[in-house]
Amino acid sequence: MNRVKEYLKMIDRVIEEGSFKDNWESLSKFKVPEWYREKRFGIFIHWGVYSVPAYFNEWYPRLMYKKGEQAALYHEKTYGRNFEYRHFIEKFKPEKFDADEWIRIFKESGAGFIMPVGEHHDGIKMYKSELNRWNMGDLNGRDYMKELHDACDRADIGFCISNHRAEHYWFFNGARKFYPGSEVCSDEYCDLYGPAFMPQSKNIDKTDKEIFASEEYLEEWLASACEMIDRCKPLAVYFDWWVHKDEFRPYLKKFVAYYYNRGVEWGKEVAVFYKWGALFDGCGIFDVERGQIDGVSPQLWQNDTAIAKNSWGYTDNNSFKSPAEIIRNMIEVFSKNGCYMLNTGPKSDGTICDEEKAVLLEIGKWMKTNSEAVYGSYPFEVCHFEGKKKKNGSFKENKKFGKKDFCFTQKPGKIYIFPMGNHLKETVTVKSLRRANEGGIRYKIKNIHILGDNRKLEFTQTEKALKINLNKTINNAVPVCICVEVE
Repeated sequence: MNRVKEYLKMIDRVIEEGSFKDNWESLSKFKVPEWYREKRFGIFIHWGVYSVPAYFNEWYPRLMYKKGEQAALYHEKTYGRNFEYRHFIEKFKPEKFDADEWIRIFKESGAGFIMPVGEHHDGIKMYKSELNRWNMGDLNGRDYMKELHDACDRADIGFCISNHRAEHYWFFNGARKFYPGSEVCSDEYCDLYGPAFMPQSKNIDKTDKEIFASEEYLEEWLASACEMIDRCKPLAVYFDWWVHKDEFRPYLKKFVAYYYNRGVEWGKEVAVFYKWGALFDGCGIFDVERGQIDGVSPQLWQNDTAIAKNSWGYTDNNSFKSPAEIIRNMIEVFSKNGCYMLNTGPKSDGTICDEEKAVLLEIGKWMKTNSEAVYGSYPFEVCHFEGKKKKNGSFKENKKFGKKDFCFTQKPGKIYIFPMGNHLKETVTVKSLRRANEGGIRYKIKNIHILGDNRKLEFTQTEKALKINLNKTINNAVPVCICVEVE
């Protein structure tokens, strides 16, 4: 614990000497990095020991200790009840892992940065650490975060990282209720399984109302998170949901101040991605999991979602979204001034499964054609979306679009139209680009064409709508982008 105390002293010293202090007024001086607007699209990566059982989802470590859960029944049948989560660590041997090959695939997808999970709820660090023995540097002699960071540098891709350690406080508490003889409940491996905190009510899922992290744990969390950035030097850090709790707030402020000051030292623009009010508005970048916001945000925000519908990590039974479904989701995010973080879950052997690889490469083809409407773009000033209003919020991404639905982005002198329906008739009618002072445009249109096809399209513009003649019907299963150039 002395190493934690020493780290805490260093954190205080860096904040005292740095320009960012641990209060909202100081942290609000944060500026969204220019690289983030320019790149717009990144790859989230959930890969760790939980990929070994490859069953149900990345919460397998928790669910295997919850009696009656599907994962617990599977675990008992497949491995036996005496097979602890620690034993999966011995099976995590990613001999086929090639950081450069991953980055090649990700770059081909059109992504400008990656965000691997540095530590998930299971408490195992995917990088070398001096604060806890359960790190990959000590466990199998490899620092996967460093290997990925080095590969990113070689390929000119940004390296970010996510930290999910907060939830480790209670993640394994099912063992205390259902399997008190498990090594989770012994002192020998408490540095692996964490407190596994059990609330007084014995309701192990009362994570918001009955489980509150101790001061000792919060100090360890802060030191661990700061060590992660010192070792990995990421351009951005993502935190999952439990850091929004009141007891985390002073420690989270310290982390952000420490990290932003480190960014100044490195000469890098850095950022923190957060959910659910964990940070005050303007002190970081707001994130929505598997969903959308209403309207357009004045500040860049982020959507994080996954190729797999049922899991963030790899499982043998993952169900995958189609490239077209993901691309429509991306387009709506971009139109609302958002950035898109798409997750892949590699196998425990270190390879990316064929299904996800195929999706990434198809997205890459689309991005090559339509990149000018994405990278560095802004929302269209008149209207980000035209059509039937859809429900938004977290976990609301399975939307259906029709022929009257359009999304828009813009760059100086260009307006980009994304028809969202699956089929386009010969004439496309867009009300938001009618000739009007309000609810339309006054610019002179000089050229209209589909990106990837330089043929000029004929059009007529009235006070009611802009009508574009495509000269043919188009299968729009994967949306095209219509570029309107104006004077």
